[in-house]
Amino acid sequence: MTFVGPSPTDLQDGAQRLGLSPLSVEDAGTIRAALDKAVASLRRLDALADPAVPGADDAPRPAGHAPTAAENPYGAWAWLGPIEGSGKGLLAGKSVGIKDNTMVRGWPMRNGSRVLDGFTAGADATVITRILAAGGTIAGKTVCENLSYSGHSHTSWPHRVENPRAPGHGAGGSSSGSAAAIAAGDVPMALGCDQGGSIRIPAAWCGVVGLKPTHGLVPYTGICALESSIDHVGPMGATVEDVARLLTVIAGPDGLDPRQPATIAPVDYLGALGEGLRGLRIGVVSEGFGRPESDPATDGAVRAALARMQAAGAKIEPVTVPHEEMFDIWNAICIEGTAALMFGAGTGGYAEGHVDMPLLDAFAEGWRTRPDALSGSALMTLLLGEHLQHRYHARYFAKAQALRGAVRAAYTKAFGDCHLIAMPTVPFAAMPMPPTQATLADVLAAALPMIGNTAAINASGHPAISVPCGLRDGRPVGLMLVGRHFEDALTLRAAAGLEALGDWQAC
Repeated sequence: MTFVGPSPTDLQDGAQRLGLSPLSVEDAGTIRAALDKAVASLRRLDALADPAVPGADDAPRPAGHAPTAAENPYGAWAWLGPIEGSGKGLLAGKSVGIKDNTMVRGWPMRNGSRVLDGFTAGADATVITRILAAGGTIAGKTVCENLSYSGHSHTSWPHRVENPRAPGHGAGGSSSGSAAAIAAGDVPMALGCDQGGSIRIPAAWCGVVGLKPTHGLVPYTGICALESSIDHVGPMGATVEDVARLLTVIAGPDGLDPRQPATIAPVDYLGALGEGLRGLRIGVVSEGFGRPESDPATDGAVRAALARMQAAGAKIEPVTVPHEEMFDIWNAICIEGTAALMFGAGTGGYAEGHVDMPLLDAFAEGWRTRPDALSGSALMTLLLGEHLQHRYHARYFAKAQALRGAVRAAYTKAFGDCHLIAMPTVPFAAMPMPPTQATLADVLAAALPMIGNTAAINASGHPAISVPCGLRDGRPVGLMLVGRHFEDALTLRAAAGLEALGDWQAC
């Protein structure tokens, strides 16, 4: 790419778009002449090599293939391998699914949308490098919702994802294929990403385990971003042990992701699993139950699971947190931040750290040249985000970020008396799949009603895990346990304690 500076006419057009006083031909020419040094500087920057991931592997590897219908009965897979790892390490003998918003060198990455059709990743995300080095096998790329902006599983491309445990119902999103592949028994573990519940929602609806780690614990390098302060990547698995094993491999700073602190102490996540529930204090979040969208039977299944945890030695007590306030903060950050960072429709976005320039360019071109490839929920977010930025000069994003610390402190206060807090992951069980030819209104209605409990925890940054705890008319119900910042091991311990209480499918 070669930078081309603006012409005087371009400057006049820009002034008009910004609502400034009209630029005369003379003034536009004067400003353009004064920009010569800035234009020359940008051309020199253009001449520098694009940033590369240090120590990136370029060894040949299998190209993989698009799955056949027989290989993909639930639509969970976008691309199949395998890519074999080192053969030794904590993941030796384990196959891992990778959400298709994560770069795997040499493989297509489409983030659930035709916007990125034709894009092939030129490098591995940090988490991929770590999985392969630990002996894991990359089984394939799992389907996700269109640009990861839906909590159902009906907007994804090249196909929708069915729930293996609730035929005819959604798998949850946006990490729909990861949860479905685990529930179907294709793989024991997979990666998901979570900006508003996209690991925990599909885990709850498909009856698997999904952990959104503490913000910044796992590097996001090489993964499609929505908004950096709510971006999380984390493990999903058939069991809590699978999740803890995968987290052990992928956690820790990589020196490339500005979301991460410079140092993170190593933790024995697997070792924490056998410590049981006795002595743990769990606060039951009142605001997480009896919501307008809540199903009483789902609430009841979660409360029954908490009663079993109490009988096993945990102390259960009610707590209150500013759940709705934190949701509102998340909403402003997610909508306006996504418009700025992912779509580049406004100012702001990238901090110091690695950015994959080919992906950046491919996405910017893709959504502008194929706008019909955007799902209704992604389009809705783009349009509202643009409106917030340009009509209200980003004041709602700024206000939300400014209030975030005080509201987060109220969560921290609740943790003063508790090790963890708990609530339903999703206040209702899996929804039916909309018709294939659904109206825009139907598509939008199904996309985001399930995020009321999960999204607030993206804004708070705490670790949160969904564990299957019962059934609602045969559909799985998830209990969400939320831990203190960087106490992911304790969160996993409590999840393992719940898991050990017996078969959730018999509850």
